[in-house]
Amino acid sequence: RPSPVVPSAAMRGVAVAGVLLAALLQGCSHKSKPPSPSPGPGPAPPPPPSGGPCSDAQIQAGCALNSCRNVTVARALRVVEGAVVGEEPGAQQTCDCVPGHVGNGRGGCAPETQPVEMSFYMYRAQDDEDYPLDSDNLGSLEAVMWYLHNEVVRLSCPRHYNISRIVRYNVTMRNTPELFAVRGGQFGQYVAVDKGRCTVPGCDQIWQDYGYIVGCQNEDHSFYGQKPYWYSVIAACPEQAFGNKTGDCKQQNPGGLCPEGKRPDGSRTCTWSYEKTGEIRIDELEGISDYAAFCAAHHREYDENTDRGDGCDFWDGKQDPVRNAKRVAAAASLFAKNYPGVAGSVPAPVCDW
Repeated sequence: RPSPVVPSAAMRGVAVAGVLLAALLQGCSHKSKPPSPSPGPGPAPPPPPSGGPCSDAQIQAGCALNSCRNVTVARALRVVEGAVVGEEPGAQQTCDCVPGHVGNGRGGCAPETQPVEMSFYMYRAQDDEDYPLDSDNLGSLEAVMWYLHNEVVRLSCPRHYNISRIVRYNVTMRNTPELFAVRGGQFGQYVAVDKGRCTVPGCDQIWQDYGYIVGCQNEDHSFYGQKPYWYSVIAACPEQAFGNKTGDCKQQNPGGLCPEGKRPDGSRTCTWSYEKTGEIRIDELEGISDYAAFCAAHHREYDENTDRGDGCDFWDGKQDPVRNAKRVAAAASLFAKNYPGVAGSVPAPVCDW
């Protein structure tokens, strides 16, 4: 199966995403398809945070998107010989902390002091073929939307790699203490994966030193908000591509995907597990009911030369951060609409590599 080439490297209020979706699709020439079928039952991730926008500094310090708010606290007027003499109300900004961070007692967040279990969403753009996750590169929703915009829809009719949907996974991870002892963070080095095989130099040394860790990297060239992250997850026999993974290779190089039913424990061969929690069709997101007819009419989803589409304006304005935030919110809203029993968004950890 083909694996998309991952680029080299905010979510805004989901509560208004339905309005944003309608605004984005106003110029499209087709109506959307019915919702995708629901996934099987499974544990729902925690609900998204509530509050207002957070600054880049707050987000990098571990605050969840859209969770920053002012609270009233008691402040000492003065201290005499260690005793508080008088208090007055004062304002302090606080936030909800993302996985991998805890409250610091002053309204902010601080990194955990050991490897911890973290559950959050990862996404993948792919074609209509179904298969279990293997060694792969996944992304935050912002990163995958950037990938679609930068690599896929500009080659529409047909799309690059025949990509047709965004698949969502609830990934649970816990990296090894060997990694934390050296890096002091939750994530390891990101590695590029193509067709199930690690394609960058030094993969074997990484796994020898730290085990089969989950990696991350920031997408530095994206206009898609504050958390465009890419992730690498490693399964059995990552030295070989699909079709060349022998039983002996899988036994000698078991990867970090935990056995079914086992939660990640931070051992060298059990660092991540996953559950598929839905998918959305790109046609449905854009408002195209018949992609073949759309192409037959010589429409284009997006043209880099004009920075707009022909027959649909969903992708217009590639470098417009406001429109990009609306596109991400529209995708999150569509997931929430199609899968009402599953949390529409989950705070993503800070990529601390």
